[in-house]
Amino acid sequence: MNLTSAIETFNESSQPQIELRPGRDGRVTASLPRVGREILVEGSQFKEEVKVTASDVAWLAEEARRASAPGLALLEAALGALGELDEGNS
Repeated sequence: MNLTSAIETFNESSQPQIELRPGRDGRVTASLPRVGREILVEGSQFKEEVKVTASDVAWLAEEARRASAPGLALLEAALGALGELDEGNS
């Protein structure tokens, strides 16, 4: 699941943009301007317990929904990520 590239594509056609912030351990967080939240979009490379959760993806989907037309591809990516998370928990 690569939410970071989906967000970068989304940012090309949307204002306000989602701010991505990479961390030293490989994690990437995103600041969602429409919902006023910060979420994890890529987990840590060194700490297995730091990973994207269903809640993170649900907030990203809500951000995309509020963005309207430019958010459709991002919404698709978020829904795909939810499916992958669900499969990983089975």
